Amino acid sequence: MTRKLFALLLALVMLAGCGIASIASAEEDEGLYVLMTIPYEMFYEAETTAGRYDSVSSATRVKTRMMTFAGGSFHFMPDGREITGVIFPVYVENEAMLAMYGSTEVTDDTSITITVNVNGRDISTTYTGKDALFESFPFSYYRLSETPAVFKALGWDSSFGPVQGRVIEVEGSVSVVSDPYAELCLKVDGVDEVLSALDVNAVVLEADDGTRTGLKHLENIWMKTLFGMNSGAEAYEMLRGKNLARADIYTLDAVYVVSAGDGVRIE
Repeated sequence: MTRKLFALLLALVMLAGCGIASIASAEEDEGLYVLMTIPYEMFYEAETTAGRYDSVSSATRVKTRMMTFAGGSFHFMPDGREITGVIFPVYVENEAMLAMYGSTEVTDDTSITITVNVNGRDISTTYTGKDALFESFPFSYYRLSETPAVFKALGWDSSFGPVQGRVIEVEGSVSVVSDPYAELCLKVDGVDEVLSALDVNAVVLEADDGTRTGLKHLENIWMKTLFGMNSGAEAYEMLRGKNLARADIYTLDAVYVVSAGDGVRIE
């Protein structure tokens, strides 16, 4: 989905729900936590200093629809033509706010089956409950029964606040490595073991001048701890000529912060 089209759709659902806020102020519900599908642009708005974060176009249309490669992300086009954004916990102050976003609830009874063709063989995988968010519309949600380790707060003003919750600083490192598919490839060491059982929902790279830029699944985030970029990519251009200071890796367990040590020069 293009940035302009998404903005138009959001404006329409906000217009349709314009009377809900006044009702909610009179009848306040208890807050709740949900797992929600958030478009890249809206997820990264409070995490970065600049940049555009449109959906990721996919040429193969296979990896997009396989959690092995794209876990932590979501898409809503069933042909796998793009990755739309991030699946992440959200605190909702009032349940009426969900109606403003045209949200669709996913429950334990929800299931989707995704079939991909790999090397001439069809492979079908059924996702149930919260895993069904993997192929859902933006702002689809699954109710959480417990307070999540990390979350964003949903605002009445179409915003998702900065991530709150558990932050773990890791004694690791970031280095530049060679890769045939990227002009710049960064390898993060020190978190492979902890991430082996987790999906990477998002990544932010921070330079020593405070510049913070977000990465996207498949386009930049490869195999959880390998990040690739080519000339023209927004993330690359924002970091070029700067020293990388750290990598923030967002999971549902915590935000893992890995220092780049003395700094990695991005040429």
